Amino acid sequence: MTGYGQAEVETDRYAIKAEFKALNNKFLELNLRLPKVWQNKDLELRRDLSKLVERGSCHISVNVTFKRAEDKILPINKEVARYYLNELSELSKEYNLDQAALSQSILSIPNLFQIVEEENTEEDNKALMEVLNEAFIDFEKFRMKEGEMLSEELMRMTQAILRLVKEVEEMDPERMETIRTKITAEITQLQENNFDKNRFEQELIYYLEKLDVSEEKSRLINHCNYFLDTMNVKSSGKKLGFIAQEMGREINTLGAKANHFKIQQRVVEMKDELEKIKEQINNIL
Repeated sequence: MTGYGQAEVETDRYAIKAEFKALNNKFLELNLRLPKVWQNKDLELRRDLSKLVERGSCHISVNVTFKRAEDKILPINKEVARYYLNELSELSKEYNLDQAALSQSILSIPNLFQIVEEENTEEDNKALMEVLNEAFIDFEKFRMKEGEMLSEELMRMTQAILRLVKEVEEMDPERMETIRTKITAEITQLQENNFDKNRFEQELIYYLEKLDVSEEKSRLINHCNYFLDTMNVKSSGKKLGFIAQEMGREINTLGAKANHFKIQQRVVEMKDELEKIKEQINNIL
């Protein structure tokens, strides 16, 4: 399910900002971006976050803004600087060079600035977990709001299918009367000729059973009601998908058996609503 959440936490040393961004995906795809100070926590955080997010393409980023100047710059390697200054001082004396100009060139000397290996303290880890938890709470609030809107849409579309089934039930007597009239006419014509009555009865029973849609209508109604009940169950996305498949089977069979233009129109409308349902199910965990 799509979602977005963010949070910020400040300490005396820095400000941390965490963001959660999620897009629809059948599986869990977790992309985690951490500052260097927390790189050693990557695997541990992925394991914990995968239990929270469950499914979707989720991008989680943590950014740090340092407040103190000493944290924003690379410190000078004093031993290297002292060595080069002594060497430059001797060269300036030996060749009568401008010592001030040589001293300025020291800034371009390799290895003058040393890279400090950052280590996360217990306080740093606590701040990281705090900002991630707050961002996830904000992320969940967004998804809950999206979920409520999605639930209303799914309910509306499922109710539309039930309404169309009711219309089919109202049209069924007309359909059966048309079929009955057609069969009566065929029987009248056959009575003028010699035919096997037993064979005819068998064929007629088979034909009538093939045209009967009462079971399909009943099963479709049950599937729709089961779908609505399952919507209230947590993490039921896959189950809803299976129920939608069963709904599709009954709708297809109903259309194949209908043999009635107006009913087949309703079947097309049911298929349209079902396709919308299937699209939205991809957004459900």
